Amino acid sequence: MKKRSLTRNCLIALAVCLVLCLVSMVGTRQMLTDNGNVLVKDQKFITPKGQTVRFLEYRPITASENSPVPAVIYSPGNDNTAEIWRGVAHELSRRGYAVFVPDLLSAGHSDEAVGNSTTFGFSELIDYVYDNLDYIDKENISIGGYSKGGNNTLVVLNEYGELQRNHPDQYVQKFRAALVLAPPPPSFENVVTGVSIGFGAGLYDPYSRIGFQPVEGYWPGDLSVKTEMKEFINLGVPGTFSEAEMTDPNAKIEIGHVYGSFADGNARVVYNPSDSTHAFGVYSPLFTQNTVSFFMQAVEAPNPIDPSEQNYMVLMAFSALGFLAILAMVVPVALLMLNIPVFSALKNPADAPTSGLKTRKDWTIFIVASLIGGFVPPIMSPILMQQTSKIFSLTGTGSSSGVFVYGVANNNVVWLMFSALFLLAMFFLFFFLIHKKNGARLSDYHLKITLPNIGRTLLLAGCVVWIADYFFKVDFRLLDLTLATIQWSHLRITLCYVPFFVLYWCINSLIMNGCNRFKGMPEWVNLLICVLCNVLGTIVVVSVYYVSMAANGQGFGDSGNWKAYMMLSYMIIMAISGTIINRKLYNATSNLYLGPVIFGILTAYINTTVYTLPAP
Repeated sequence: MKKRSLTRNCLIALAVCLVLCLVSMVGTRQMLTDNGNVLVKDQKFITPKGQTVRFLEYRPITASENSPVPAVIYSPGNDNTAEIWRGVAHELSRRGYAVFVPDLLSAGHSDEAVGNSTTFGFSELIDYVYDNLDYIDKENISIGGYSKGGNNTLVVLNEYGELQRNHPDQYVQKFRAALVLAPPPPSFENVVTGVSIGFGAGLYDPYSRIGFQPVEGYWPGDLSVKTEMKEFINLGVPGTFSEAEMTDPNAKIEIGHVYGSFADGNARVVYNPSDSTHAFGVYSPLFTQNTVSFFMQAVEAPNPIDPSEQNYMVLMAFSALGFLAILAMVVPVALLMLNIPVFSALKNPADAPTSGLKTRKDWTIFIVASLIGGFVPPIMSPILMQQTSKIFSLTGTGSSSGVFVYGVANNNVVWLMFSALFLLAMFFLFFFLIHKKNGARLSDYHLKITLPNIGRTLLLAGCVVWIADYFFKVDFRLLDLTLATIQWSHLRITLCYVPFFVLYWCINSLIMNGCNRFKGMPEWVNLLICVLCNVLGTIVVVSVYYVSMAANGQGFGDSGNWKAYMMLSYMIIMAISGTIINRKLYNATSNLYLGPVIFGILTAYINTTVYTLPAP
């Protein structure tokens, strides 16, 4: 009876997850297509150098050769694919613009950047749209990008400027406006003329400080007082700021104000949204509003909707629902597959815990050990990430190597390995101080596993991950966490990282399903404690960083630390999911490794599905 009840519950849970995935797919599709008013197409083109660039096209159904529409060509940043900008693309396309967003070369489903252009296929996409698409109004094309995409946009502006100056007979103006958002230190001295330009970086973005001279008495990221921004405006509209005003902080730029004229092609606009760090600028309502406003001022929208009227958050919510449903379905899928004969030998419900916290001293040691184990790894995260290049690069100067090619995943691996070793040391300390004294043995934790069960564990993990990926050909996404379908060409990348993610979760499972299972404690209370052990320290450390940022405008430590705290923010979501999945599967199998192998492969897959190789 109990077995039937478990199977029924798993089937119900799986059905609910499938329904949520369906709701996610339908809701996301309806939002992206603006209820049928926009065609969303996954396209590819071949560059003159023979490289394939994949891009997403958002085409209003009104667009035709007889009724061409204005276009926006937008470049994502580093470690992003075209899907990351679906919010901005949605807001622009529902206003009547055709929008084109590529996977840059060496990212997503585009080719690797071997002999690439300086913009990783972005300038080639501009040429492709201008030269080949008859439903685009060629007189009203705009371009833009964020982070690395902003740098790509700036490179295009400078390349066009060089062509305009040195080979005017070959120069063709293919766009009339460009929006450069949050790039590395910008330079506008050599940009093309006759093109309106906007520049923006968030108030809390390190790229609103890096490359800019600080202004005493003002917020570090306040662009309104930056001399460099006044020079940017003067390059488009000479004389706007006098020589004396260039260094006078009382002579401020009016954020969002149009200096010059879009009609004359010399407009200059500065944006400085107060809700944006670099990591989350993609999702910033103010940045989205600024982006839509800029392009609507550059080229009149066929379907004018006020830039402040945004519904892309609903789109993001639908997409995130599918991602969470996929994570939730891991447990019922795995438990149902245990009924298949080849996997049935893994079914061995966990014994009752053999040890508990019997005294106040036991509780004190547990709390102190948990706090140390929970706080030290996130505190060390920024320091560890600075060591990535020394560990993964043969020369000690890069962030990757010939095998481990993805810098962001390398950062994760360095932190995970430190965390795993640190937690392993905490496990032995806690075991000898508490559990061994209370009669527990290491053998009680089911550390041993037979060779056949190793095979069954790996096979079952592969089946569950295969279902998560290939059963759903959909980009389910929670912020930067995505389950987009991986290509075979990317599989090699994922397999290189799998052992590190699996090892971390195996050690985590040893602690949560071994040390932290206490006799006489209700399972839900025990599970809650395990979740808190895995995320409380990270939540506090991340919160302190962002509270500090709110207080002084830049957080603390090196300006590049934002990458560490972004990783930790996503780790909170994954740690909660991993703790629950690992405990549920351990309770059903007494297998310390099944949950970690499944979740380790899944997280390695999530971390490398969207990957960017270093520039050659």
